[in-house]
Amino acid sequence: MIYAILLSSSLFVKQNLKSQDCEFYFPVEKGTKIEMTDYDKKGEVTGVGTSTVIDKLQLGAVQEVKVSLEYNAKGNDKPFTSEYSVKCENGEFYINMNNFLDKNAMSGYQNMDITVDADQMTLPSKLTAGQVLGNGRVTAKIASSGVNIMTMNTLITNRKVEGFESVTTPAGTFDCVKISYDIEAKVLFKVNMSCKQWYAKNVGAVKTENYDKKGKLVSSQMITKISK
Repeated sequence: MIYAILLSSSLFVKQNLKSQDCEFYFPVEKGTKIEMTDYDKKGEVTGVGTSTVIDKLQLGAVQEVKVSLEYNAKGNDKPFTSEYSVKCENGEFYINMNNFLDKNAMSGYQNMDITVDADQMTLPSKLTAGQVLGNGRVTAKIASSGVNIMTMNTLITNRKVEGFESVTTPAGTFDCVKISYDIEAKVLFKVNMSCKQWYAKNVGAVKTENYDKKGKLVSSQMITKISK
């Protein structure tokens, strides 16, 4: 009987430790709103998105946060809306792969059937400079009345931890881990880019910079407002 109690207690402690090992790179408090602004290479605004935490769930060692998104692309009167979730399990935070889809393009297909399939990418709780991270992939198929209209493919490779930096945006100053990776995007034709991204714990991707194959900045994104 005593052995059974000790075993049960040991399992409970281990499960709690697994949960505690999780580091979220996204807000977890219900009602938190994150405003992200997209810019072109000249620094002109191309779109603004607001992600809102609508729920937080704890399922054993898995922590999950449900999020709603509203994205307003410049020149498009109707916002693009969706819901997604991010989770942390066994010390790894699972990144929302929808972030790697072109929301300006997606907003034009709001009333059509969109199916998204992805190979997940993660951020471990413990990160060190020079650490190599896993690759990812996301595919969005857009259809109308059962007829496929467009397929968007995005492949993320060569992910690496560049180091740790402090980043300041209109929303504040954040302690971030800097991640670099390569992107291969294909819709009607293939585009290759490189990317630098700065993540902060309990905040998310604070800043993102996209470069063409010649190393020139083509677009960027940053957090411009946080509210609760």
